Amino acid sequence: MIIKNFFKLINISKYTYIILLFALLGGLIKDIVSIIILILFHEFGHYFISYLFKYNIDSINIYPFGGLIKYNEIIDKPLLEELLITLAGPLNQIIIYLLFFLLYKYHHIDTYLFNIFKNYHYSILIFNLLPIIPLDGSKLINIILNKLFNFRLSYYLLIVISFILSIFLVFRYNNIVILSFILYELILYIKNKNIIFNRFILEKYLYKNNYKKYKYIPSINKLYRNKKHLIKYNNIYLSEKTYINNIYKDNMDKA
Repeated sequence: MIIKNFFKLINISKYTYIILLFALLGGLIKDIVSIIILILFHEFGHYFISYLFKYNIDSINIYPFGGLIKYNEIIDKPLLEELLITLAGPLNQIIIYLLFFLLYKYHHIDTYLFNIFKNYHYSILIFNLLPIIPLDGSKLINIILNKLFNFRLSYYLLIVISFILSIFLVFRYNNIVILSFILYELILYIKNKNIIFNRFILEKYLYKNNYKKYKYIPSINKLYRNKKHLIKYNNIYLSEKTYINNIYKDNMDKA
């Protein structure tokens, strides 16, 4: 059932079909098979842990160089869950690589095929761990940032880190497809910042959480993930819900 649901969620991009066509015409069958196996096992790792945590998934998008899972979930999910989901992809990819290594060691596959698989494995693994939006590396960095700083500041810092490394990639490599995808996702991340910030605030108001740690903050813009807050309002500290209710009433009175 879980594997069936996984494949039902897969959405293959048109660019992937184009790249596959050219690869087939060029006779790169083993390369294609190796890349597909690695990407599917990588994404299944993310999907499996997401499934265990009962996350809602919209789609699993497959691109020529990797995959990207789109979730339909609240932002303020436990950071530990997010960490486990993020690590599951690379770990599952390493597992399938070790399986291929054993097949090679016991002479079930030849050296040529194993070397192809190994090269793509390391390329995808290392690339995916770069701290650039929307790669796994950016999610790991984002988890660390959210442990240290408030949500808004973490968001901006991740943009800065991603932008700097994206500029490096532009000058270092000439893969237009990959660079275009990264820049598109980064621009989208920047463009949606206000929507995300407002959504995060609204979540604090609408959803009850079981976080035990309280944080005293001077402004609604300083909200943290995985914490409850007491926010300064007219020289007193109010809970998140009370603060937002008061702000709403103030705005209504002014209107």
